[in-house]
Formats: sequence, C-alpha cells, structure tokens
Amino acid sequence: MRALPSLSRLAPRALFVAAAVACGAVPDDPGARIVPAQGVIEGTIVYQGPRPCSSQGHIVGNAILLVFDRRNPPPPAGLANVPANFADVTGDALFASEPRYTGDAVYCPADHGFTDPVTVSAPFTVSPLAGGSYEIQAFFDTTGDFLPTFKFRDLPEQGDVGGGDIDTADALRAINAGNPNYVPQFVPVDVGIPETSPAPISLGGAIPVYDIPASGYVAQDVTVSIGAVIPSTRPYFYAGGVTVALSPDDSMLTPTVVQESDIAPPSTSGILGTVETDPDYTPILTIPQDLQAYAPPGLSQSGANLFEQPLPHLELVFGVPDSAGAPAPGAAPNSVPANELPCATGVACPESLDPGPIDPFHFQLQESAPEGSFLVWQNAAFDAATGTWRPLQIAEGNQVPMLWPVVILSKLIDDDEVGGQPDPHHSNDPASLTAQGGAGQPVVIMQGITFLESAQTALDAQADTLFNTAAAGPALAGTLFDPTTGLPTVFQQDHLMVALRPSVICFDHLFDDPPWPDQRGTLVTPFSQGEVADAPPSSSKLGPIVPPDLLNNGDPTRFQVDNLVGAVKYGCLPRGRYAINVVYPDGQAWTVPNETGACSGSEGATDFAHLTCTLEPRPVLYSQGNRAVVEVVGATNPANCQAQTPSPAAGPPDQTAIAFGGPAPGVPAVCLPAQ
Repeated sequence: MRALPSLSRLAPRALFVAAAVACGAVPDDPGARIVPAQGVIEGTIVYQGPRPCSSQGHIVGNAILLVFDRRNPPPPAGLANVPANFADVTGDALFASEPRYTGDAVYCPADHGFTDPVTVSAPFTVSPLAGGSYEIQAFFDTTGDFLPTFKFRDLPEQGDVGGGDIDTADALRAINAGNPNYVPQFVPVDVGIPETSPAPISLGGAIPVYDIPASGYVAQDVTVSIGAVIPSTRPYFYAGGVTVALSPDDSMLTPTVVQESDIAPPSTSGILGTVETDPDYTPILTIPQDLQAYAPPGLSQSGANLFEQPLPHLELVFGVPDSAGAPAPGAAPNSVPANELPCATGVACPESLDPGPIDPFHFQLQESAPEGSFLVWQNAAFDAATGTWRPLQIAEGNQVPMLWPVVILSKLIDDDEVGGQPDPHHSNDPASLTAQGGAGQPVVIMQGITFLESAQTALDAQADTLFNTAAAGPALAGTLFDPTTGLPTVFQQDHLMVALRPSVICFDHLFDDPPWPDQRGTLVTPFSQGEVADAPPSSSKLGPIVPPDLLNNGDPTRFQVDNLVGAVKYGCLPRGRYAINVVYPDGQAWTVPNETGACSGSEGATDFAHLTCTLEPRPVLYSQGNRAVVEVVGATNPANCQAQTPSPAAGPPDQTAIAFGGPAPGVPAVCLPAQ
C-alpha cells in the first residue's frame, strides 16, 4: 500500500512554489492563498510485538493509522464508518533492520519457534486535516490484506497487533489486564487553535471548535503505540428474520426463522409491506414505521414475554452457510443455501470465475464446521472512585444485562422515487452498500438488545428470550460476572438472537460546518404511551414507551445514553433499507450487506444467477449480499405517520388510539434528508 501524499515536511510557503511556476507570483498575503492552510500530525509509531512475516525480501504488512474526529469516533463509541484521514507506515520502513526471507513463500518466525517480541519504531505523518480534535487508532496488518475501500477488509482481524495514541499507563494497570470490556483511553490530538466560543456537545463530549491559522498547523511529537495482539476473529455472520409466537398463557415464546439472507425468499412471511419485487433484493425482515410496542413491564416471565413478542427479531448465525441442500426440480437460482465456506476461506471458489484482485476473501473461519462462534459477555463500566469494574444493565434497566457484541442497524441511502415508489432498479445504490450520512443527510440507527443463549441460562428449555437473559444475572451469580476479579464470563454462541427496539436515533448535525452546538442524536419512537405488558390487553393501564429517566437517571448500573442522545421526539420511523452491524468493544465488527455479497463500481452489476459480477467476474457470497437488510415499511394504520400531529381529542378514537395515546405523528424532520 502506498502512503498517502504528505505535505508535512514542506514549509507552508514552500507549498506554493510549485503553484508559482504555473500561475505567477506567490501571494504575500496568507489570506490570498489559492489552497487553504491545512493541519498535519507528525510523530513516531512504536511497535512491540511478534516478529513480522516476510517474503521476496520484503516485510509482509503495514502499520495502519486511522485518524478519527473525536466528535464522531467509530463504533462502539460513535458512528463513524470512515476515518477523517489515514496513513500507513510500510513494514519495510517500520522493521528496517529485521531480516527478510527472500524466497517466494511467506516465512513467519513464530511458525519456526521464534516467539521473542521485537521493539521497533519509525516516523509517521498524516495530512491534510481540518481543524479539530482527533484520536488515532492503529494496528499492524500482519497479513497485508488491509483494503480501506472494502468493508470486509477495512478493520483489524485476528493476529493483527492493535494500539493507537493511547494512555499506556492506564492500559497496563492490573485491573484492566485480560478484561474484554477494557477500551484504551485515546489521547486527544488537537489540530488548530481552539475558539473561545461555547464547545459543541458531541458523541465525544464537550469539544471546542478548532481553527487552522493562515500559516498552517502541525501537531508534533505524537507517539502511537502498537502492542496488543488481537485474539479473536471478526464477528462474521449471515442474517435471518424471525417471527415470535406467544403461548396462550404468556409463559412461552417460540421463535421461527422465516427469512434468511443465504437463500431467495421462500414466502412472504415476515416481509409484508416491502416495496421490493426483485427476490434478490427482498429484505429478511420488515418493520412498520408505526411500530406499536408495550410499555416495559416488571420482572414477571409472562410480562416480559408479552413485552418481547411484538418486537422485531433477528437471528444472526456465525460464519457463512456451510452445507448445501438438494434443490427441488425446477427450483429458481439461489433457492437453497450454498456451501460458501470454501470460497469464504479462500480454499476453493468456483473455477469458472476469474478470482480478481479481492479473492480469496480471507474470512478467518475454519475450513470445516464448526467454524467458530460469537463471543458474548456482559458489559461493565470502570468506577474510578473504587477502582473496580461495575456490570451494566441496558439503558432501560429492568435487570436486563447489556451484552457484547452490540447489534446496530444503520440506514442506507434512499433510491429516487419512480411513480411515488422507490426505484426498483436501485439506481442510487445498486449493491445496497452506501450508508446514509453527510451534509443534509442524517445518520439513522436502530439499536438491538442481544440475548444470552438459553442453554447458558440453565432456566428452562424455551428459546433465547429477554426474560431468560434478565434472569441470568441472579440465576448465574458469580458466573455472568465475577466482582472479585472484575472479569465477565465469555460465552461462545453459534448464533445471536436480537430484539430490535421500537425506536431510532437520528443524528442530523454530525456533519455541520461550523459544528452545531449539540451534535447528539434525537431518539424517535412512534408512540409515547403503550399498554403495560404486565397487564392483560386493556386501555386502563398505560405506561411510557421510553423510560422518563432515560436521559438523566444517574443510575450507575444502567448504561448511560446521554452522550449519545440529547432529546426524545415522538413520530414514525423513517422508511428505507437498513444494514446490520455487529460490533465488539475493541472496534472489531462485521456488516451486511458487504462487497463479498454484491458487486459495485467498475465490477458491474451482480449476476445472481451465476453469483458473479457482469463486468469483472469474481465470486459472490449470496448470504452477504442485498437480502441481508431490514426494511422499514409504510404504516399499518392510515391514521398514523401524517405530516401533522393529530390530537386524540379531535374525534372518537379507535382502540389503537386509546391504547397508544393517539395516532402517531409523521417522521420528525431530524430523521429526514434536507429538501
């Protein structure tokens, strides 16, 4: 990989000497610059870890530096899916004195018993940068397969060595050793001069606005430390939409996977209301934009089941499909699961396809089942006063432990409308890969609640449920979380059952220039009131859908959302297609759809009949493609989602209006693209 062009070693005036050759005299007035002054970060990257592999006289891999704006860091702390800028330091430069293998094979010292660590360093430069406060995350790509333009290769993977500009003293504290909840404390790197105006409130806290002076700005002597070997793979998965049946006595929930991203839709179950007509684009789950939910119950099993049943559910299966069924006579292409494991791991893709520059896909899965598993554990917060880790409930509380990994749905860009309906050809985003977010384009996310696998709760035989997950804390005292060591128990699950909250969070100010004073999001849910799930269906016992103290509860046992959400509005959910993201606290993540399952750009369209690309043939993994989305569809009640906010007192309301506090308002402006 080539390093990004760097301006850091040129004096600001020297930058314009080249321009003077072609354009005349250099302006003496800095305010008359042809190119605005920019910021630069310079420093040293220090690596301490395993000796690198080498081949053909070169070190395999590079050190990757990702520079994120602290106002919007990457998940799980924020929402950024691309850095503000990035740079690399080649392996040859970083390991300048390290011996290299000159043969064609890849030689890795660890495979030959050389396990002693090595410490090396090299200078780095990142530019250009706008004025701001940044954090630098970094890793050494041990396999050399990092590709910033592909979601399936743009993050570190197992065996890479991670780090950044971090508080190394904090990282080395004994209480943090081996703790999967520990997240490095990134040291802010400020580029520019802070303004004296009030600081914006952002996902990263209160951060001033920074201006670049006319002479430019160089942040110097920044040390980036790399030394933590990443022990686990990314959370590869394929997705299924689930319907949930409730027993007559409310004591049992029975989930059924009715749609899967690895096969074409067998029926319309779970996808009512979709505007899709192409079976290869049909979502695995639809959610009405006027989704109705119960108010949170107490701790009874029947109440928890009643509350959970109407929530949308996903089942995420680790890995890729690894067995093929027998197609029925005359079956349509992609109507049965394919065995994607050989191609995903790079063992064998279809011979008829030119593998191209991004094959093999390098999924770090075993070549035969079992492929691996999700790692699931309870989140915890560090209490500086006591020097201990404190287990956390979800933001709503109710004794439901917050579990890693978190599941977040993110809205994709909309297609232009044709005849009042979205473009059936998906002209704006043929591969369903482009996340919505930019100037005038709010970021919209929907948060899931991860369940503990029922086999690990030791409660009863029913499937993964909210109640079993909530009861697992007391039932497995000393097992879910050890207060003595501060370490959670890490469970292995071959799937995740996830319930989706009846709300979205809309961020309409993340990309404002200059920054808006409060860049946090707005939580939007269709109804303010709902029947309390503990009660039998009745309009006489209503409760709030959103806990009144959600934004300001001061409860140290609940996950706090006040750094993410600044306000609550009531209105319908924004329609459209949503990608599915699974995220660990160290930033390892997986997103569907991704480029392994769909073709984009110069590759041409996706040929689903032959699972290749029309212009540049290469393999396609159907399970990772366009079906792996959730679609928010139109309202179930014509009275809902209107532009105005109807009043329940305007006329005789129906039962739905009584139970849920009146018709739901239209989609709030904070969730809609600017006109």
